[in-house]
Amino acid sequence: MTLNLISILAERNANKIQEKIQPVLESFYDEGINVEERIYYLDSIYYLNYSIDEKSIKNYSINDFINIFKYCIANSLYEYIREVEEPNFIQQIISTDYYYFDVRERVEIYKNSLNVLKEENKDIFFFKDSEYSMKSKIMNDLNNYLNNNGEININGFILFRLKDYLLELNDTVEKAVEDFLVDKEYNEFIKLLKYFVDIQEDKHDTIHVVFYKENEFHIYDRHNRLISDEYINNIAIEFSENEINKEDLLISRLITLAPNEIYVHKLSAEEDVEILKTIEKIFPNSIHYCTGCDLCNVKINANKE
Repeated sequence: MTLNLISILAERNANKIQEKIQPVLESFYDEGINVEERIYYLDSIYYLNYSIDEKSIKNYSINDFINIFKYCIANSLYEYIREVEEPNFIQQIISTDYYYFDVRERVEIYKNSLNVLKEENKDIFFFKDSEYSMKSKIMNDLNNYLNNNGEININGFILFRLKDYLLELNDTVEKAVEDFLVDKEYNEFIKLLKYFVDIQEDKHDTIHVVFYKENEFHIYDRHNRLISDEYINNIAIEFSENEINKEDLLISRLITLAPNEIYVHKLSAEEDVEILKTIEKIFPNSIHYCTGCDLCNVKINANKE
């Protein structure tokens, strides 16, 4: 007697769904259980039907086999939703809600969205209880639905049963847009700073930046003579009531000095690396890194004292 296990209806990507389910069929086939798969296209809908001869079910009761099979199908459909449908929904959200960005900008927002999702998945894996993860939510909804139904329209299921998931995708795209705008503003700021550098006369051919303890640095000329920090002190006093960080001070000083070559000494702290990323954009092809010299030794001795 033939037992119908489940029918999956899809408007598109039937081959992708089939690819996700194929390992499930192969796993049961290795146990001597041959699940029959039939795929056909009718009225703009793909139908993927799965059935089995009850006599071929071995080592399971019929109910246990149906439950196990549906659980495996739920996992396959979860993978399909996240890997195939999710990027499509993100693109759709961007095209509909953020149409006013040009094509290049929408591509960047799309990439940002995928990166946000990747980081969120990392956070869930390392820091959060699994019951709150997106996978658990979707899997619970899929399992509950399949346990009570022998047919699932995958597109309708996503639209009507996974509304919270779609809302989270909207939130993801919104965060990606915010990140894009911050990056855009930052890049425009860097362009402006580069312009200031380009229009200034070179005041120093070479300077050396030596990082000391936290939030401290000194700048030396090509003869290893300390360049006066009066400029830095004046800025620090002017902004004493407001927050001004080391990156702002260093960048301001370098723009004023307008050097051709910048040598960086004793770079170690992670925050110093971040500062240099910005400086490299303002002074492209001008940054050099020293791994050991007299200036580096001066710093070591100063720290020891």
